[in-house]
Amino acid sequence: PLSLTQRCNVKDQITLLRIKNSLGNPTVLASWTSNSDCCNWRYVECDLYNDRIKSLTVYSGSISATIPDTLGNLPYLETLILRKITNLTGQIPATITKLTRLKTLTISWTNLSGPIPSFLSQLKTLTTLDLSYNNFNGSIPPELATLPNLESLHLDRNELTGPIPDS
Repeated sequence: PLSLTQRCNVKDQITLLRIKNSLGNPTVLASWTSNSDCCNWRYVECDLYNDRIKSLTVYSGSISATIPDTLGNLPYLETLILRKITNLTGQIPATITKLTRLKTLTISWTNLSGPIPSFLSQLKTLTTLDLSYNNFNGSIPPELATLPNLESLHLDRNELTGPIPDS
């Protein structure tokens, strides 16, 4: 008989379905349904040991929305990539600081705007921060220089002004 067990953590599944709803139920997320295992959904990767969502990578899609606050409710997320989603607007939500295991944060080729938030410096596990090809403006927050594990920083193709902070 067919097994109906699913690996996906139910809290993560609920969070992802809320994210999908906040993004306007785009067709690129059609595989995200309540009656399927979220570890098998497009753009999602689960950890093999604890079955929690460890990676969310959404490339190019006709998504017209802002980044939902609920993204901060994926506590085991290590990789978040939102790339080439040209109608993604607004700013980076502060709830992203709840992602205390995040190593890679890439939000590039979108239409996010406003200043680069200094609260990103709270993501102490970050090794890669890529905010290139957006409409961020203002100066680079000096707090980013305090990220202890940062190896790669990409802020090119924005509207940034002022000096590069000392590291």
